[in-house]
Amino acid sequence: MYHAKKRWVYPETDATAIERIQTELNISPQLATLLVERGHADVEAARAFLHVEYELTFHDPYLFEQMTKVVERIKRAADDGEMVLIYGDYDVDGVSASAVMWHALTEIGVMAECYIPNRFTEGYGPNKEAFSWAANEGFTLIITVDCGISGIEETALLKELGVDLILTDHHEPKETLPDAFAIIHPHIDATYPYDKLAGAGVALKVAHAVLGRMPAELLDLAVLGTIADLVPLDGENRLLAKLGLKALDESKRPGILALREVCALTDAPLTEESVGFAFGPRINAAGRLDSAMPALQMLLAETEAEALELAQQLDKQNKERQDIVKTIAKEATELVEASMTDDRVLVVASERWNPGVVGIVASRLVEAYYRPVILLCHDPKTGKAKGSGRSIDGFDLFKELSKNEDILPHFGGHPAAAGMTLLSENVAELRKRLNEQAETIPDETFVARVNVDLKLDVNDVTLDLIAEINKLAPFGMGNPSPRVVVADARLRDIRQIGRDNSHLKVQLAGDKRELDGIGFGFGHVISEISKMAHVSLMGSLQVNEWNGMRKPQLMIQDMRVDDFQVFDYRGKKKSLQELDELPKDATSFVSFQGTSKPFPLHEGDEPLNRFVVLLDLPDDESELADRLHDGVERVYCAFGQGDSLFEKLPTREDFRTYYVHMATCERKNLRENLIRLSIERKWSKNTIQFMHQVFSELEFLVTMEDGLPGVNPEAPKRDLTEAPCYKRRVGKQQLEERYVYASLAELKERLQTLRSNKMQEAYS
Repeated sequence: MYHAKKRWVYPETDATAIERIQTELNISPQLATLLVERGHADVEAARAFLHVEYELTFHDPYLFEQMTKVVERIKRAADDGEMVLIYGDYDVDGVSASAVMWHALTEIGVMAECYIPNRFTEGYGPNKEAFSWAANEGFTLIITVDCGISGIEETALLKELGVDLILTDHHEPKETLPDAFAIIHPHIDATYPYDKLAGAGVALKVAHAVLGRMPAELLDLAVLGTIADLVPLDGENRLLAKLGLKALDESKRPGILALREVCALTDAPLTEESVGFAFGPRINAAGRLDSAMPALQMLLAETEAEALELAQQLDKQNKERQDIVKTIAKEATELVEASMTDDRVLVVASERWNPGVVGIVASRLVEAYYRPVILLCHDPKTGKAKGSGRSIDGFDLFKELSKNEDILPHFGGHPAAAGMTLLSENVAELRKRLNEQAETIPDETFVARVNVDLKLDVNDVTLDLIAEINKLAPFGMGNPSPRVVVADARLRDIRQIGRDNSHLKVQLAGDKRELDGIGFGFGHVISEISKMAHVSLMGSLQVNEWNGMRKPQLMIQDMRVDDFQVFDYRGKKKSLQELDELPKDATSFVSFQGTSKPFPLHEGDEPLNRFVVLLDLPDDESELADRLHDGVERVYCAFGQGDSLFEKLPTREDFRTYYVHMATCERKNLRENLIRLSIERKWSKNTIQFMHQVFSELEFLVTMEDGLPGVNPEAPKRDLTEAPCYKRRVGKQQLEERYVYASLAELKERLQTLRSNKMQEAYS
């Protein structure tokens, strides 16, 4: 067996709805199943989801209750020549939203400038110093994008300074709202039919209203924040993402072209993965390490040379960010392992960390421990700790933090993520309170689980199926890339790949076709999956294109073996050092013959360990069966490693020659001639001892008066097979032939039969 790292959860399905949608839309049963699982059990809803660009249109931006007021104020600013400040955030959503808003405002003649606060010196969202600066500089209107809904005091200050404030945001609001000139926020405005827009999506709605048309030329910018901010990709977001990715792929914007070049994506079509894993990290890198303004300047660049120079700067910062993340992740893991392994909420802090990247590290710790995680950076100069949190399903991080506002003067975010600042002296108290709050959360919430969309056979996986599944793209929050399980598949091949053998490649065999699987970071399981195993692999399907060939491929995310496994280490086929790496508390190393081996041998009562390493074979098969209790999941067969471990049974000619020698050799030359004879006949010391023991048990040889063996002239005639040791040796040789020289398939069948019989005896 090999246990999966997460609990695979299969959804309940409505077979009737699946069949109806499959028939009405003329699609595969797998695609119909995915649509129903995503909540589109109605035929029209399923059709709209599949063909969103043809079935849906963007909502009227004036459905926002205060949009008319916002447009009138912006147009007045344009007419009166007012200076307008666009105040954004330092992540991808905030940067792209700022770019969207700047283009819309400048198109109608507004004198607009952008301001993005520095994460390290100003923190997230509005701050009084920046607002005071804006008022002194002569800005009479400030428009926030992707921030501001928590800035109650800052909004009040701006009102005192005589500057109007339009808040556009999508983050969770608190009970009290800022007293702004106007607020455009999909969570707050009950008149707007969709409440899941990202900051860039909200900015696009304002742009739509201000320009009097849907600005298709800004979709390539708005899609960046929509995908990178992990908002659900359904409804209006799905339409924005679908059209936006097409616009992004066709974009001639210098900043986008520069990003494609530094990411080596000049030829490949751009997808949601291009944004999430290539564009997004580089845009974010600027604000994580320093000011985010270079990222915004890149998106607004008018020449390719300027854009490329800025993109290369972001690429360099991203590499630096990756190194910093690796270091912090290592240190944070060590702190958790030292004192927090029993915590339900991990609150980890240090003075050495960069607050710009702790959100990334928090996400990695969530993946590793499946616990809500908050990483904080102490600043000795201010006495404050600043950081980010990431959560799991079932633990609303924003809601739980809201219960601690007395020690959290500044925080904001979503159920799954949050940012915060508090006094360093209150970090321990926050950890204590959150863990107490988590005690009321059901235990199963903290068990890692993964929802599986489809259970497939190797024969089901085709290029056509992958094309069908990809009709659901773009994938993201609310519409995740489908996870499939290829169940109980026969392994044709399994091997390590990569420069350091850290990755795994498998080939699964079906009745009609084969399927390759790649598991990045799974190289270590090579010693835990037998080539004879039937494996179940969980992951996502993709098309592997190489050398003009296209074929399906499974990207492995988890794996499981449900049956009893047998591993072949006989005859130096593999290094025994691999066995020393098996978990000591789960492994028994067994030697029936007391053979000297570099392993800790278990003697006496055998612990009920899951893994058994057989270093040699017993004389009787029943002894082997005794080791195969029902808790044994794997057997590692390491017998036959030594060249002389299994010696051949001496022939009858060997026995006759030895007997004649003992009967005819002069007593004084007995030992010397025996040595010469053993060299001629290639007898080992063990062979001589065995033949002597056989003759002694048959009473053919006895000890004479001179202390040396001699022939017993009165011995009755008997066959060699009557000697007890000969019988044991014949039985052992048969056992060796059955187990040492058997194929792996035969070996597994025999051990599994022994184990099954032993279990039947135990329960009968």
